[in-house]
Amino acid sequence: MATIRTGASAYLKYEYEASYGTGGTPNKKFGLQDRLTNWTLTHNRIDMPQLNQTTIANYAYGQQSGSLSVGCVLSNPWIFESVFGEPSTGSATSGVYPHTFGTTAGNKTMNTLVVEVGYDGDSADIVRTMRGCVVNSLGISTSIGATVDLSVDMTYGKESEPSTTIGTAPSEPTEAFPYTFAHGVIKVGGNTLAQVQDVDITFAQNPSLLYGIGNNQAVSSYRQIFDMTGRFRAALLNKNLLEGTLAQIAKNTSGTYEETIGGSPELELTFQSTATSVQNEIKITGSGLAPTDLNISGVEPVEPIFEEINWRIKSATVVASNTQSGPE
Repeated sequence: MATIRTGASAYLKYEYEASYGTGGTPNKKFGLQDRLTNWTLTHNRIDMPQLNQTTIANYAYGQQSGSLSVGCVLSNPWIFESVFGEPSTGSATSGVYPHTFGTTAGNKTMNTLVVEVGYDGDSADIVRTMRGCVVNSLGISTSIGATVDLSVDMTYGKESEPSTTIGTAPSEPTEAFPYTFAHGVIKVGGNTLAQVQDVDITFAQNPSLLYGIGNNQAVSSYRQIFDMTGRFRAALLNKNLLEGTLAQIAKNTSGTYEETIGGSPELELTFQSTATSVQNEIKITGSGLAPTDLNISGVEPVEPIFEEINWRIKSATVVASNTQSGPE
């Protein structure tokens, strides 16, 4: 009798490729409580009807393409390489190394991944390897009482026959830490926001796979506009964010036009294991912050009043501080 398997019989791991679709030996873990939330493969079937009948006569097949969505608890910084490129590591201070990921106007290329999913089947093992994975978007979000959640949405263009030799599950990096809402601090325009209820940030590469005549699998990929957007909701305590929004049309108190919020830092989102140490810290700093819209809620009897800002930034850096001398 066949036995139904659960996620306890599967593993998920990844590695970065030297060049598009070349694969590698996956050994990295996305984060704690990692899971696949979506997994689809298609060959873009072409239906071919013909004269003198109403049913389909033949099929043809086009490009191979797939999608993978991974969800987990943010616990290590190494997935940021998928959208920012390889980090530069500075000298250690008291045994703690800073690893800096960053965007520039010339950051035109993408790092691609190979992802392996293993399944300990009832009658046979199944190991699928997806090469040429490009991250469409990488999102981070948290709210009161919750963990800091990481979502990674990918597209891939190369998958061949599965293996039946099961591998091993990846280990969490040495300095892994399960971040929660309590470990977060957000600054806007140089000011620390109080009573933040929820926050999210998304890095979207808007990539496309490139195909060529003679091969139904992708041969390369390219990035289009690199969008960095987000949202936060906090208690309405002052008029700072309203002034920043009105300044877009010079209708603020000073009557001056301001393209961005300004201040230093314009945007800073920090997750750290303790308030007194930079060990196990991930700090996202954004510049060119512009509000998209300002929403007010709770203007009713006995309800707290909140302001919610949707925003965009032009560039960002991520500095991860831990005791590792390099990516693990």
